Amino acid sequence: MTTTGAGAELRRAKPSERERERPEDTERPLPGPGIGVELTLQQELACALRILAGTGFGEHIAGHITWADDVTPNLWANPWGKWWEEVQASDIVAVDPDGHVVAGQWDVTPAVFLHTELHRVRPDARVVIHNHPYYATLLAAMGEAPRLVHQNACIFDGELGVVDEYDGSIDDASSGARLAERVGSASGVLLVSHGVIVTAPTIQEATYKAVTFERMCRMTYDVLRAGREPVEIPAPARAEMKALLKRNAPRVHWEGAVRQLLRDEPEVLQ
Repeated sequence: MTTTGAGAELRRAKPSERERERPEDTERPLPGPGIGVELTLQQELACALRILAGTGFGEHIAGHITWADDVTPNLWANPWGKWWEEVQASDIVAVDPDGHVVAGQWDVTPAVFLHTELHRVRPDARVVIHNHPYYATLLAAMGEAPRLVHQNACIFDGELGVVDEYDGSIDDASSGARLAERVGSASGVLLVSHGVIVTAPTIQEATYKAVTFERMCRMTYDVLRAGREPVEIPAPARAEMKALLKRNAPRVHWEGAVRQLLRDEPEVLQ
């Protein structure tokens, strides 16, 4: 509603206390409630594993997340043999660039080379997530790339890929290097007959993108299953939405997901 007259002029001339105190900030929205505690890297990685497991991104013993250390050449990773749902901070292990465990009480996945070689050639991919979420794997089995049918999927604009050749298990550095070459610069990749890889510079962005990737795949599948052709967001609108999402979504999603996790499963920090 538009208001005119002296009363409107008075309100503009004398803003409320809240308006006077609010800083001019072009990077809105302003910070939210946060998490309430400061987490270590190991605690954050354990939280990411449980958050993604709770959204259906995990598959039993399968899947791994690695996080490149910003001080040493090592990678932090979830342990082999523990389901994502049960990992605690004390379970997180460190591996060197060649996949050897250098810290922690557990071993790592035999497919660690899927990560080491991708980290080696992609400094921007500080976090690499791999697993077999149902709808992403279903599209991979169909040879169908996910479509940008919802605005949140725009975070992957220009960053989607499909590796359409199945080479079996990634169990040595050479097979990992071949896969890394096929992944290229993409941050969301379907692996035919296998699963998905998601990369990001931070654990917050990686977690949000992984959740968004699987949801994007489910939407694509459901539209195709309904016998309709997915209506994708027009290319000119994607870049602005992508920038908005990258700036605002990962932190807010992360903080909310961690708050709920710590309320229900506080032992994850142990």
